[in-house]
Amino acid sequence: MNQHKITNLKSILIMIGLKKGRILQNLFFLCVGLLLWSCGGGDCDQVDRYEDIVVDIPVEHLEEEMKELKSVDHTVAFLEANRAMADYFLDANQYPNDTILAKRLLPLMQNVYIDSLFMEVGEYFSEFDSENISELESAFRIIKHYYPSTEIPRVQTVITGQYNDLYVSDSLIVVGLDFFMGHNGTYPPNDVPAYIVKRYMKESVSPIILSFVSNEFNQIDQSHGTLLADMINVGKSYYFVSQMLPCKPDSLIIGYTAEEMKLVKQNREIIWANLIQNQLLYETNHFVKNKFVGESPNVFEISDKCPGRVGAWVGWEIVEKYMEENPEVTLQQLMAEKDAHKIFQQSNYKPKNG
Repeated sequence: MNQHKITNLKSILIMIGLKKGRILQNLFFLCVGLLLWSCGGGDCDQVDRYEDIVVDIPVEHLEEEMKELKSVDHTVAFLEANRAMADYFLDANQYPNDTILAKRLLPLMQNVYIDSLFMEVGEYFSEFDSENISELESAFRIIKHYYPSTEIPRVQTVITGQYNDLYVSDSLIVVGLDFFMGHNGTYPPNDVPAYIVKRYMKESVSPIILSFVSNEFNQIDQSHGTLLADMINVGKSYYFVSQMLPCKPDSLIIGYTAEEMKLVKQNREIIWANLIQNQLLYETNHFVKNKFVGESPNVFEISDKCPGRVGAWVGWEIVEKYMEENPEVTLQQLMAEKDAHKIFQQSNYKPKNG
């Protein structure tokens, strides 16, 4: 696929109004990681403890059907047959009728250059079922252990010219495979900052999905509104994901490179001292809080080398320390605990560089 071809493809995406560069992660600061081989990882042995719990996640590779769309009527029928995906991933519910969306989607699927994208995605995700789905099934076995009534969702995969990345509900997960190629694709998403794009890879599919799944169980009290509460609320989510994916490195869960993870661990005391000395833990100004838990390439208030969302990482550390200090507390009790300040106080968090 040469530059001329991809330029034409991008132009078509823009003209037909299908590409919007919208990503669900930016709606909330739950993020996923980068290097599979870097830092951390939990107790992989515990995965075997849940093998007796039956979980079967059905997968539908809708991109194969999409590639064969031949007419507007055929496309409308496809949208109707996949109502939830159409409404919530392709935003069909924002159109007066499916025909309008079908007339925009069909030219993309019939474009002569889309084959190159399909081939590249197919090669990169050739083991999607055996790797990603198997990983999700393992995670949902653990979830079912703690929350037996949890519904097992089905998964649909699509290729839409990087229109969207992910949709997650309790019954359906839609994955935009082309978006999750990130920098592994010839042409990564061009409307997304590079420091976010670098997290998009096949190894990040499960962590980000489970970050959103954790919202179902993560009870929070927003009345406090402090930076500390935000840090711990997100930290609870990271902790949940780490328990569901015990073999995943911490870097894949938080979204740091190996160097970034090493840096924050080696400078725990400095990071914490900065938060304390500047009296930031009980800050309620959203602009100030966002500097430490929101999306950014770096937290310049601490250092130009300090990675973004470092406050969320500290929150995760506090939650881990809380669970170590209070072994009688179950995962369910942690996720149901709304008092973030209580978690902090009972964590006895006193960071040391590591």
